[in-house]
Amino acid sequence: MATVIGGLFKLVTYLGDNLHYEYWDGQVSLHIEGPNWRPLRNYLWREVSDSRVVSKEWGRQGCCWTLQRTPSSWEEIQEAFLELNRIMLPHILDFEAEQGFDKIYECEEMDVSAHKIKIDDLLHSENLHIPEYQRPYRWTTKNVEQLLQDVNIARISGKLDYLIGSVILHRNISNKNVCINDIVDGQQRITTIMLIIKALDMCVEIPPLTYGHSDSYRHIQENFKFIQEWFDFNLSGSERKDFGNYLLTNCRVVRISVKRLPEAFQLFETQNGRGKELEAYNLLKAYHIRAMADAPKKDKIECDVRWEDAALFIDMDGARKDLLRQVINEHLFRIRKWSREGYASTFSKHEIGEFKGLTLGRDNNLEYAYQNILVQQQIALSFMQSMNSGLFKVRYRFEHGDPDNISPFASINQLLVNGRPFFEYIETYVEIYKRLFLNSNSSQLYRFKDFYHEYCKYRGSRRKGDTYIRQVYKSAIILIFDRFGEKGVDSLFEAVYACLYRIRLEKQKIFLNTMCGKGESGWLFTAIQNAKNLSDFSVIKSRAEEFKRNLRVNFEVDEVKSFFKNK
Repeated sequence: MATVIGGLFKLVTYLGDNLHYEYWDGQVSLHIEGPNWRPLRNYLWREVSDSRVVSKEWGRQGCCWTLQRTPSSWEEIQEAFLELNRIMLPHILDFEAEQGFDKIYECEEMDVSAHKIKIDDLLHSENLHIPEYQRPYRWTTKNVEQLLQDVNIARISGKLDYLIGSVILHRNISNKNVCINDIVDGQQRITTIMLIIKALDMCVEIPPLTYGHSDSYRHIQENFKFIQEWFDFNLSGSERKDFGNYLLTNCRVVRISVKRLPEAFQLFETQNGRGKELEAYNLLKAYHIRAMADAPKKDKIECDVRWEDAALFIDMDGARKDLLRQVINEHLFRIRKWSREGYASTFSKHEIGEFKGLTLGRDNNLEYAYQNILVQQQIALSFMQSMNSGLFKVRYRFEHGDPDNISPFASINQLLVNGRPFFEYIETYVEIYKRLFLNSNSSQLYRFKDFYHEYCKYRGSRRKGDTYIRQVYKSAIILIFDRFGEKGVDSLFEAVYACLYRIRLEKQKIFLNTMCGKGESGWLFTAIQNAKNLSDFSVIKSRAEEFKRNLRVNFEVDEVKSFFKNK
């Protein structure tokens, strides 16, 4: 028997009760009903590209938007309502703005209201206050620069309405019967906006927020100085005034107001992906699909399908593997950082900037001269794809040719182009990963594959320390293959093994941090990245021989010891 819970979130729009969320037959959905359904249906069809929801028939085609995941408890059902609302609400508010209707929704059960408001109106919210439970202001200059660039690009592109996030406020009645709006979520963004206005020397009254931690003031000083320098470097006097006016009147946030503090925290947890947190790579998918705003819907669907196929890969033994997590988190992210002599540990949502590139198009301006090469590359690629492939000679990585989904022009450490080129970049390395480490029956690189299964997949190789070494070894092989193909891997896989797996014999305990720094791993990737031909591998081979001569065994692994003894 189907269970129906209707109206947990009731949207106060011109559609009235004809637009609502429901839990029915195990799924959470948004239903569009009534006489005025078609404009909103068409708008959502055009604008919503999030793979977490799918449109279905509900009386009329496309009038039901359903969350893909199936909740199994009342807590998960509530969380699902919040997640679906978080996906759909910004689009509904944008639609209402176009139609000229009031931009408000209400949740009677939780006593929540939300308005899409101008930044100027946000700053004039009554009695804004940072509660003592809030963390310090800790936005870095990188966070600040991203906000400045996003707003400036939207301004130059002529967007009349630019949404820059949400703010959660707790309407707290003090003992003096005064309403205080405690900032539960959005302190970092609000503070940065205030610093921008101050740096522009605008005659705008800003809320007198008080920060209870010295760390906040340190970051405020650093970011204020950075904002001033950014304006000096990027904008003229007239452009600064235009930037400030655009920020106040064209940029908007969704202001969510909650009367009860526990519900404010519940919204905060869901807004920020706490609890069952999305993998960081899924944030990348949403980002790059948004960058395909001008692309046909079928192109977005195709990119999404290929992405999800990689996330749900089934190997020859019937085991399910999340290849995106392995390829992006464990390999591409670390390779890119190590190749620049950086430190690379765990990939998280705070690191997704590593995979954000440049959006090319008529409405997107280049920021710096080094980005010009991306335009040239895309033009050249389009030209070559339109010509007979026999007119051009390119070097493939596999000796007998690469499959179609491995781009001969991709490079792990390349500058990235947002949108479809990013998905093609990821697809290239997912396919390379499968052919190097999962397709054991293939004759490609058979010497390396036999070696890998004998010396890397030994009994005890699933220990944490052994896993960390194996991940780094696989990353090194991927980078060698990326740059020099089969010949490179055949030339170097044993020397790289000696450089890394001697750590397994020398150390009784191996931690992630052991393998993440320049000393144990970074030097190897820098050497591979800087090599121009196979003779440049001599530095790695000589260090491998040195490690063999000076090996001190403090931990017994028979298979690893046999390599050093026999080789």
